[in-house]
Amino acid sequence: MHRLSDPTATPQRLSQSVVQVGELLGLYRAEVARLLGLHCEDVGALYDGRLLLVPASEAGVQGRLFIRLFQALYDRMQGDGPRMIHWLRADNEELGSSPFLLMVDHGRLEQVVARIESCH
Repeated sequence: MHRLSDPTATPQRLSQSVVQVGELLGLYRAEVARLLGLHCEDVGALYDGRLLLVPASEAGVQGRLFIRLFQALYDRMQGDGPRMIHWLRADNEELGSSPFLLMVDHGRLEQVVARIESCH
């Protein structure tokens, strides 16, 4: 696993980085769609390179947050992929649930990002 280099420089790079982060963290496309507020067919187009995220759109803002989450996890876990995925999926006492469920089921990606970034 590696840290992303300049992941939000352009809409194309933002879109590619969101797809890459979803794959690296083991999320299904439908879960990424929920994180971004997209329909499944739109996230399919994103993964196929037929859709670019507009940085100022809701999906673009959520995509940048998702990338921040990955970068913060990468830094905190020294790039250890299994530890990163474990942190995401395990219950977190301070958050009151697993970060994954908070992000995907409850739309609280921003709270999860704030938590992992505050751990530095």
